[in-house]
Amino acid sequence: MKVTVLLLLVCVLQSVAGAYSQTTKYDISMTSGKLENVFKLIEQKGEYTFLYSIEDIDQISSVNVNVKQADLKEVLDICLANTKLTYEISGHLVIIRAKDEKPEDKMVVIKGVVKDKKGEPLPGVTIVEKGTKVGVATGVDGKFTFTVAKHDGIILVFSFVGMKTREITWTGQKELNVVMEEESQDMDEVVVTGYMNVNRRDMVGSYTTLKADDVMMPAYSSIDQMLQGQVPGMIVMNTSTRVGTSPKIQIRGTSTLLGNQDPLWVVDGIIQEDPLEIDANSAMITDLETILGNQISWLNPQDIETITVLKDASATAIYGSKASNGVIVVTTKKGKADRLSINYSGNFSVGTRPNYGQFNLMNSKERIQLSEEAFNDGVFYLEEPYKQPYTYEGAMRMYLAGEISQDEFLDRKEQLEKVNTNWLKLLTRVAFSHSHNLSVSGGTSKFNYVASVGFNQADGQEIGNSSKRMSGRVSVGMQLHPKMRATVSMNGSVTTNKGFANGVNPLGYATSTSRAIEAYDENGEYSFYRKKASYRYNTSTESLGYNILNEIANSGSTSEASHLAASLDFSWDITDWLKYQFTGGYNRSMNTSSVYRSERTFAVANEYRGYDFNTVEPGSAEFKAALLPFGGDLFTTDAVQDSYNIQNKLLISKSFNEDHRLNALIGIEVRSAKNESIGNTVWGYVPDRGEKIMKPTTIDKLEPIGAAKPTNLGIFDVLYSGRWNKTNKTDNFFSVFATLAYSLKNRYVLNVNVRNDASNRFGQDVNNRVDPTYSFGFSWRVSSEPFMENISRFIHNLNFKATYGIQGNALVRLSPELILKQGGVATTYNQYQATILRIPNPELSWERTHTWNFGLELGLFNAVNVNIDYYRRRSNAVVTQDLSYEFGVKSMEVNGGIIYNKGLEVVVNFTPVNRKNFGVSVSINSSKNWNTTGKPIENVTINNYLGGTSNMVLKKGYPLGAMWSFSYAGLNPEDGRPMFNLMDVPEEERDSKIDPTTFLVYSGQKDPYFTGGLNLGIRYKSLNLNSSFALLLGGKKRLPSPYANFTGGTKLPNPETNVNKDVAKRWKKPGDEKVTDIPALIKGLNYSFTRPDGQPQDYIAAWEQSDYMVVNASFLRCRQISLAWNVERRLCQKIGVNSISVNATVNNIFVIASKRFNGFDPEVDNSVMPRTFSAGINIGF
Repeated sequence: MKVTVLLLLVCVLQSVAGAYSQTTKYDISMTSGKLENVFKLIEQKGEYTFLYSIEDIDQISSVNVNVKQADLKEVLDICLANTKLTYEISGHLVIIRAKDEKPEDKMVVIKGVVKDKKGEPLPGVTIVEKGTKVGVATGVDGKFTFTVAKHDGIILVFSFVGMKTREITWTGQKELNVVMEEESQDMDEVVVTGYMNVNRRDMVGSYTTLKADDVMMPAYSSIDQMLQGQVPGMIVMNTSTRVGTSPKIQIRGTSTLLGNQDPLWVVDGIIQEDPLEIDANSAMITDLETILGNQISWLNPQDIETITVLKDASATAIYGSKASNGVIVVTTKKGKADRLSINYSGNFSVGTRPNYGQFNLMNSKERIQLSEEAFNDGVFYLEEPYKQPYTYEGAMRMYLAGEISQDEFLDRKEQLEKVNTNWLKLLTRVAFSHSHNLSVSGGTSKFNYVASVGFNQADGQEIGNSSKRMSGRVSVGMQLHPKMRATVSMNGSVTTNKGFANGVNPLGYATSTSRAIEAYDENGEYSFYRKKASYRYNTSTESLGYNILNEIANSGSTSEASHLAASLDFSWDITDWLKYQFTGGYNRSMNTSSVYRSERTFAVANEYRGYDFNTVEPGSAEFKAALLPFGGDLFTTDAVQDSYNIQNKLLISKSFNEDHRLNALIGIEVRSAKNESIGNTVWGYVPDRGEKIMKPTTIDKLEPIGAAKPTNLGIFDVLYSGRWNKTNKTDNFFSVFATLAYSLKNRYVLNVNVRNDASNRFGQDVNNRVDPTYSFGFSWRVSSEPFMENISRFIHNLNFKATYGIQGNALVRLSPELILKQGGVATTYNQYQATILRIPNPELSWERTHTWNFGLELGLFNAVNVNIDYYRRRSNAVVTQDLSYEFGVKSMEVNGGIIYNKGLEVVVNFTPVNRKNFGVSVSINSSKNWNTTGKPIENVTINNYLGGTSNMVLKKGYPLGAMWSFSYAGLNPEDGRPMFNLMDVPEEERDSKIDPTTFLVYSGQKDPYFTGGLNLGIRYKSLNLNSSFALLLGGKKRLPSPYANFTGGTKLPNPETNVNKDVAKRWKKPGDEKVTDIPALIKGLNYSFTRPDGQPQDYIAAWEQSDYMVVNASFLRCRQISLAWNVERRLCQKIGVNSISVNATVNNIFVIASKRFNGFDPEVDNSVMPRTFSAGINIGF
């Protein structure tokens, strides 16, 4: 029945809607035939499809029917007469099923009582039928009554906080008497490390395990986006509002400067390689992660069972050279020995559209008023704006030139004040997304399976940005022999992303463009305003027409990423204590991307043509000066990554009487990743004319205007032959590893991990080609000591842990060989040319991180669990060192950088209320990380200090991402210019080599040093209310400057740009410096001063990078509030399903941050995170 209902649902959803008709007539004559043959005759007519169980119809092999011009019902009534079958007709689908049994035969009532070992009744014990999500709880007297569907092998699962979970098979007893035993919470839980499963008692390392269901957020399509605030010591920062982007993740600070700072992802024991290595420049891909995502973007979150984050050396050392940034181990769902279970889940989400109230921007009237005030105050542009009626400045120039009268100018000014274009409405939208997942699982103890298909589609805030992913997965487990078992898994996904060409940023444009600019003219056509041109072969062209809607319509980017993964796990129990395990995995990732710009865009006109589209005649002077008279450009990239991972392991698990327990593993691993990519750039691309390629102008026919004629091929060679980029790179690793965990009397645990990696990334020195990593750990479970028995009811767990180890890191960009970039023919010498990219360094070695960790586990009253970890880390990082010119390159990578991290992590989980119909659970986590650096090697510039460069050591004793600023001293009361401290240095003492930190002030670090999370769950009967909060403290950011879109020199806003409303609060007259810190509009040419290093410094630029503009970026975000309702079992049974759960979720409800952000989100630069509303349903069959 369950299968029938599911298939009915699927078929109905996928069939084309249409009215049911009974017009088809049938002529059928059959004697003693099979019922299935009758169905086939009817299906041949093409109107109906039959759905039935082979078992049901195989019993009917003598059908007698003889009809002419009979309708379907007549035929079925004759064929099914005197059988136990009936039929249903739904549209074009005919369902044959067994007749329903009597209702009273379908259900059975199970009664019983649950007590503890002392005979006391236990209220609030949860009782669930295994394989379902429906259950009951015992009353205050410990008794229960449970109505379930009647079938063979009914298994009930009894669970209660502080008690061992029990499974009992009901065999018809009138009353069950269940006794539950006490147990310290989760003591028998296993920790999945990827290479092996470790009993929680024997796990000495620092880790956090999460159930995927507990962190699931319907609005997100990747599991990494759901982990913010969930793991102590792990920072998850969203960097973009576009769909498909990956967050920035750091575990316990930064341990590398030049390498990948992301943690290592492991899925079902297989290390996931970094995304495909594509030359971003070849395709002008500015948002690479939007296209590629990260190592697990392909993975459907609905397929995940658990996530385990490994943090210290003891937990991660077994992963060797890629583990210094931490390891995130993902375990997917596996088949279980259970009856067939079919589950559908669907979620629908909408995200809010941004509005101008969130950005503190001027409307068109305010913007025109600012331009008028600047003109009246005598603040002028160094380079006069273009004459055009679309801006105040352009209209003023037309008036001053006598091209329009004063009345016409005033009329135009009034029109501009009323335009008030809502760019946010034109360029953004209410973002809609939906996801669907269908899974099937079941099996026996000898054969089990799970299969799923998923679909996710998400539209971004920006019109034109979208992502679509389809995924499928199959995992089959087989008992090949009483001592042998194998699991075969396959995963596949296809992700398609759509975005924008280089330079097209709809949200950025909407928040930076004047609302006085019109999007459409009076005829409904695009309205083009004039924008500065820079075409080098026609200097007579000062400006070109621009309209963002035209750019979006005639350019764009698309990508398709396919991922295929296959894995095999085989285990052989050689003895009762020795096991052999083989794990093999193969992954193939393919990415095809393209970015195009047509001849209709401003970008192509400005780079290759020098005039607006379709505005000059062929053969004209402007036409002859164009490199590309016809067509635009197309950038394509095709990349493939093939990787494999093979592990052979021997596992030992041996107990010697009750006091000694030994778990050990020894293994070898071979891992390889091969990356190949081809990038091509083609000029003359015409997408709207059959995607043809038009020929560019040849060098002999080019006739520049106001510019010299080129004397060599240069760009012409590239225009004709295209620009090809091909990469072929293979990274190989061979590893030997071992781990040992010895437990004495369940109280004292010693843990040792050793691994040795060899790689082809490093120099000829054998000592550098291999990287030994190791760790030692010890724990003392005090709560298991005899002297703790008397207080075990109060302290059920007390465990001290200490670990030390070395982690390694191999940088992707490194190679032991000389790396050359091959070029074409140099026209001067008529020979091939090459450029040195990197010179070899035979002494270069791995990055290594030394880690110390001290932990405490404390459990109170069988209801409260506290984990505290303190750690120290010292990383020897690879850095860039400047070289003399004779080396042929500016710099090379060397060992020598030092990074220090230390931190404290605290986790508290407790259940203050746990009653039959009401419960409350609370989980709190927090962590603080201190980060400092050693002596810098690189040539640090003042811009590095002002920008807080996070991938280089700036100053000894300061953290990575340390940021310095000009010391703001207020506004000059005479002219409103900003003043700064530490600038009064005599001219003779000014020196270009002076340390910039002597005249700058330290403003803090960019990354937060404290993170926290709060998860609160409230249960009332069948309702569950959950909320999640994330806290980040200590980071600093520079506020968006109100003068961001102003020109250099006189610092006036570009006529077409919008301006922050704070500019209206600027200094205008003496005395204003007492009430404002916004500088005046600077008149004249005196717009800079001289720094102590002898370099000129723009006043406004220094103010923008002053400590006044630094703000505390700490924030508290309410990430999610969700409400779920589990529909009662009896209601589900009426419609033939096992379970139904519906939920409603709101994400990003509010953010508490500094008021100085003026509505901006502190997590996403100069933007806002959308609030999303989701609704979902989960149906179990």
